[in-house]
Formats: sequence, C-alpha cells, structure tokens
Amino acid sequence: MEAGAAHRMEEDVERLLSDALGDIVRLNVALFFHDHPSFVDGAQRIASRLGRDQAVVERALKALADCGIVDRFQLGSGRYVLYAYTENAKVRGAIARLSRHFHDNPALRTAIVRRVMGLGDRG
Repeated sequence: MEAGAAHRMEEDVERLLSDALGDIVRLNVALFFHDHPSFVDGAQRIASRLGRDQAVVERALKALADCGIVDRFQLGSGRYVLYAYTENAKVRGAIARLSRHFHDNPALRTAIVRRVMGLGDRG
C-alpha cells in the first residue's frame, strides 16, 4: 500500500470536513444524527444524549443547519426549536462514508479528529 493511502477520503467527505464540520462537537452531532436518523428533538435533549453542554450543542446545531446537515424547525411561534437529520441523499451519503471511515479505520479516525481540531496532518 502506498504511503498515505490509509488516510484517503472521498472528495465529498473532505469537503464536508472542511466546510461543515469545523469542530469536534459538530462532528459528534453529525455522527449522532447519522446513527439516529429518525431522531427529532431540541438542543437540550440532544446535548443530554451526547453528554455535552447545551450552549455548545446549540451552536453546533445552528452551524449544521446553516450547512444543510440538519433541518431546523420552529414551533409555537419560535418558542420551541427542534432539529432533525437532513433528508438530502447526497449529504446523508457523505456522512455515511464519514461515519464508516470514523468507526472502521483507526488511521482515518485519527486523521478526522486531528482535522476537525485544527491539527492538520502534523505528526
């Protein structure tokens, strides 16, 4: 195997990492929705499921909604905000490939985490 081959990801996954998943919380939220595609709820419950601070998860959800990874719904004249996984097949496909890389390939998992944490490819 040539050097670096274990670290290769598809172009759409690379784009997803560079454009949408700018931090570890966004990555966690995106992978959570991939694993629970029918889940619809508010930031508080999502934060609780992830064991993270609600304000941090709310910022991540807003960023993911802006890039089309999650859909944002306002109910009760905006009093309630719910989030759901996008129905966009291209986005879901890219996240499915990202999830496969993250869960099945330790070298790619390390590369993904380093990338979203802003550490690049430094050793």
